Amino acid sequence: MGNLLQSYVEKAVEFGEQLGLDVIIIRGLEKIHNQIRFSQNKIDINKQWHTNVLEVFLVVDKNFIATGEFSPSNEAYIKDQIISLTEFARKMSPSPFYQGVEESVTSNYPIIKGGYDSSIDSYREKAPEHVIACINAACEAGAKRVAGSYLFGETYSILKSSMGLYGQDQATFFNLTVRAFQDELDASGQGLSCGRIPTVAEKDLLTAATRAGTFSKLHRNAVQAKPGIYDVVMAPAVGANLLGTIPSMANPVAIMMGMSALGDKMGSSLAPEFVNVDDNGLFKDGLASEPFDIEGTPHQNTPIIKNGVFINLIHNTSTSRIMGGQTTGNSNLTNFGIGSKFLAPTPTNRIFNNGDHSMEEILQSENPTIFVSCNWYTRYTSRISTEYSTIPRDAAFLVENGELGVPIKNFRISDNLLRQFENIDAMGKDRVQVKWWEVNVPTFIPSIRVKDCRITTATQ
Repeated sequence: MGNLLQSYVEKAVEFGEQLGLDVIIIRGLEKIHNQIRFSQNKIDINKQWHTNVLEVFLVVDKNFIATGEFSPSNEAYIKDQIISLTEFARKMSPSPFYQGVEESVTSNYPIIKGGYDSSIDSYREKAPEHVIACINAACEAGAKRVAGSYLFGETYSILKSSMGLYGQDQATFFNLTVRAFQDELDASGQGLSCGRIPTVAEKDLLTAATRAGTFSKLHRNAVQAKPGIYDVVMAPAVGANLLGTIPSMANPVAIMMGMSALGDKMGSSLAPEFVNVDDNGLFKDGLASEPFDIEGTPHQNTPIIKNGVFINLIHNTSTSRIMGGQTTGNSNLTNFGIGSKFLAPTPTNRIFNNGDHSMEEILQSENPTIFVSCNWYTRYTSRISTEYSTIPRDAAFLVENGELGVPIKNFRISDNLLRQFENIDAMGKDRVQVKWWEVNVPTFIPSIRVKDCRITTATQ
């Protein structure tokens, strides 16, 4: 991989220098990704994509910026795209978020161990067998029907800029989502597994599939939940989606845009002392781990919440200069869900500390308690107040005598994230990595019990 991509990257930077751009950064990505989709207990689709992409950031006349992304086909096309982006930048207003990029050039990037599976090529032939094994495992655990998606592949990246920086990285990944069903449509279970090295992941994949099948069977004959105040035991997928939102708000651009609740919380206690959360772009097996950010700044570990206290923001060069801090190596092209991409601090891997409680201990509570395995469609009344509502999907249960009891359905968690973060009551020692369509930032998190959560149901 990489020879053609490298020539494209070098030509793009060369064209930018010929145009007299103040800055041009090119990140080239060559991807060979596979997807196996399955439903009704059989494989439906087995596809592979091989793509080259160039991501562009450029600056003209000191503070007029443009970003773009395209698939290169030849040098003439690349030149046309760079010219077009340059002309577009000159028509834009100066960016209030741009105050420069990384100026120091290094080739001494950290080494990320265990990020590339050297047997990925041969694994492509074996992957369907693993998927079939997962389907069988879910059925053996009690599922009647099994569906889901298995993604895996490799990405080769090259980073080069007009300031002289150069870096490259090669990484592999896998990501499995399994949903298991019974004859009744709302009796379902979910299993997730993701990481970097697919050839050693078969055990984890089968565990996820077995979990999905087991939960679907246990969730049969679910009853209508009753509204009220409960302790909620959040499985890692739920905690990543909900509680993981708070450390992701430690972003200066989100604060300046009115999309973060943490603007005035620096130094405040947000959680009990046993809660720690880092942003770590070097974490082993992390799906966002990479030696450098898009400015060429080495990735690092940045504590966000230490002993429950909010202590750091993530930064790129521009926001560190605006706020008088230091870059944390979190620069990337992002859109914050509101339009075109721009250069801004972006989370890498969210790392919650592993707890010291077994699942049996977490389920022990003197208060009415619900276990939730999965949630979808989280919506906010306000990002500042963190009032939100989310729908538990798949298996959920009342907890009785420290065990999963009556299965329940048709309810929402309607609460305040800041208050829930403060009300974290116990953390399991079952930390796993979570990334799927409801969690776009890779998050290492255990099961977590949160006190006094508001449960609502539909009214007749």
